[in-house]
Amino acid sequence: MGNRQLGDLAEDRAADLLAARGYRIIARKFRCKSGEIDIIAEDGDVLVFVEVRSRNDDEHGLPYETINEAKKFHIRRSALFFQLKNNMLERDSRFDCISVLFDGKDNIKNIEIITDAFWS
Repeated sequence: MGNRQLGDLAEDRAADLLAARGYRIIARKFRCKSGEIDIIAEDGDVLVFVEVRSRNDDEHGLPYETINEAKKFHIRRSALFFQLKNNMLERDSRFDCISVLFDGKDNIKNIEIITDAFWS
């Protein structure tokens, strides 16, 4: 499986995990000029912007470790645009990460939600 297909599989499993934990998915692959947000969900009254990161193995580190400052900046800007566009500026919000690690054979070895992965 190619990187794009693994990324799509990771996002699908991440959305499944969020739904199983009681989150309500309101958007996937939200795109704007500032960038993309993989999943936008509600956790109770909190608006959650989720970045899904995956790796084929842990030889070069864990998936969540790949979120650099530039990526955080683009996610924050995209989240702000989403909130402005949908009149949600007053909503409490946070940024989560879902880290998906594959076993090198296209099977998920580990998946975890990192709540409040970074602040705005």
